[in-house]
Amino acid sequence: MTEQSLPIMAIFRDCIIALFIGGIVPFIAGTFFMVPAGSVLGLVFATLFLEYGAVFIGAALDMDSAVIFIIVSMVATGIIFIQLSLFDHVGKSSPRVAQFLERTRGNYGSSPVVKKYGVLALVPGILVVGFYACPAVAWLLGWDRKTAFIVMTGTFCAASALLLPVSEGLIRWIAGVVG
Repeated sequence: MTEQSLPIMAIFRDCIIALFIGGIVPFIAGTFFMVPAGSVLGLVFATLFLEYGAVFIGAALDMDSAVIFIIVSMVATGIIFIQLSLFDHVGKSSPRVAQFLERTRGNYGSSPVVKKYGVLALVPGILVVGFYACPAVAWLLGWDRKTAFIVMTGTFCAASALLLPVSEGLIRWIAGVVG
């Protein structure tokens, strides 16, 4: 079997979609909430590095909770989307990767427990290892892409929402101690 070519137009389309979700929407939200572009950019980059911990950066930048939530959620959604898309394209275009996936899914995906509850492992997974590793795990084990996407983004959004009041309280406490 020969290696098939990657579907460049589909990859390009998915990159544009991910860039819109994770890059443009945060700036639209920032504009709507009258947040300076530099602060939005800082929160986008903080989300790329700190994941849901970036809500603390947003609180330190004195952003509104809604805009913090929108920005970190959209960046995570874009990252998860593009990873799942790229993994799918590679898996479909490379016979070697397809054979590897078949073996992996046969070894680990055939367990009844993994089949029934496996995708739910993404809930603690997204909290512990984050949104860079979990899409790869979901893809390797052959979990339904839409379900995995919903579980990962939902968990990320829930963690971010739960950290928002904590971050605001911590920033107020630090400001009271320091100044």
